[in-house]
Amino acid sequence: MKRQNVHVATVVILLLFQFPTLATAMGGGYEMSFSSGAAAEGGLVPITLTLTHAAPSGVQGFSFGVCHDTNLLDLEPFGSGPAEFDYVIDWSTELETIKNGAAPDFMQQNIETGGWAVGCVICFTSCAVMNAGATEIGTAFYRLIGPVGSVTTIGLCNTLGNPPVSSVAVVGGSSNPMTSIDGTIEILEQPPTLFYFSAPLRQVNYDPLDGAANFNATLTIAEDPINATYPSDTQGFSMSLATDPTYVIPSGASVTGPVALANPAFSESILTETGWAIGVVYAFQLPVYIQFPTATDAVSITGSTVPSALIGDEVGVTIPLSWQSHSTPAIFNVVTHNNHSLSPVTYDGSLILHPQTVLDFVRGDANGDGITDVADVVWALQEIFNGGPQGTCHDSKDSNADDLFDVADPVWLISYIFTNGSAPPPPFPTCGNAGEPQNCSLYNGC
Repeated sequence: MKRQNVHVATVVILLLFQFPTLATAMGGGYEMSFSSGAAAEGGLVPITLTLTHAAPSGVQGFSFGVCHDTNLLDLEPFGSGPAEFDYVIDWSTELETIKNGAAPDFMQQNIETGGWAVGCVICFTSCAVMNAGATEIGTAFYRLIGPVGSVTTIGLCNTLGNPPVSSVAVVGGSSNPMTSIDGTIEILEQPPTLFYFSAPLRQVNYDPLDGAANFNATLTIAEDPINATYPSDTQGFSMSLATDPTYVIPSGASVTGPVALANPAFSESILTETGWAIGVVYAFQLPVYIQFPTATDAVSITGSTVPSALIGDEVGVTIPLSWQSHSTPAIFNVVTHNNHSLSPVTYDGSLILHPQTVLDFVRGDANGDGITDVADVVWALQEIFNGGPQGTCHDSKDSNADDLFDVADPVWLISYIFTNGSAPPPPFPTCGNAGEPQNCSLYNGC
């Protein structure tokens, strides 16, 4: 629906222009009811608004404000992208088609301090009205930021905006005050449906001469099979992982595995000096779901060591990968299921920063991912013949151990993988090294 760049209070001026005899009518009969909901801390709760009235001539327009406790709730903008940043409510189909199949002539919504406000004129010439009965207005979304056990309400208020927006329905040129049937939101403890976020135990080899190393690590999601809806459909998730900035510089976070294959509608990462965060929504309108019946790759993070912290360090150090929020505003660890965000059980990981002048590697692993398979054949052929990316460890690319990296190496791998040929010489299939001399500047597959 097209948004207007005017304050919602101007709807009153528009109605006055159309109806010069506009006056405030006494009495009730115009109720705005709010649904209720509950979720774990950090979860998202949808609140649906419904306007009910019995006026035979129908409602020609309305305006109202909605307040919430900002200590317990954050209003979550609907949609994505700069053009929809202040798009507060997901309008119902009833309202989108209320003007004889078209949207209202005027519909404006504003985010205000402590809530949001709306103004609407269905048709400037009274060609259509909201008929008597119950009409769903739309749904607003609230992020739960307060402590577990908190209960709060969502309802109409007349204090938002400058001048304040009144909560009224216009019938026959007169404005009629609305009664608010407030909804409640409760912040719960861990709900029964359980998911698990796991970070790996990852060894990162660095040379004490320069202290430099790059690494990647994969974060997984799994569902507990005891769940009643197992395997459950999920609609998205967010992750926040912290580490020690003394030793590590976060450099990237992106979706991987089946999440990447789903081409999610929204995937945004945030990097801070202390960690990685990412939010993912598979789709905003279409029913796109992903299941995690077993531990499933979801997000890949990358980073590098702080060279100055490790130069000359012949011992090494283990630093944490901890599931905790470290960004502002806070990104929580949640999985969205059935329009509710669930807090997962989390398992921390570690980065083992390991000093190694003679690097361990796996022979035949041309792409350096720690596994020797057909992807290494493709990598080697691309590097040799098509100017593809260059591997950083000559020894791992040297599949036949003849000290050369040439077409014989991918041929050796093809023979081993597909025709039961000889396996690559050691170190294979597990990590190891051939001692000095070595031609391997960087290898993080071990």
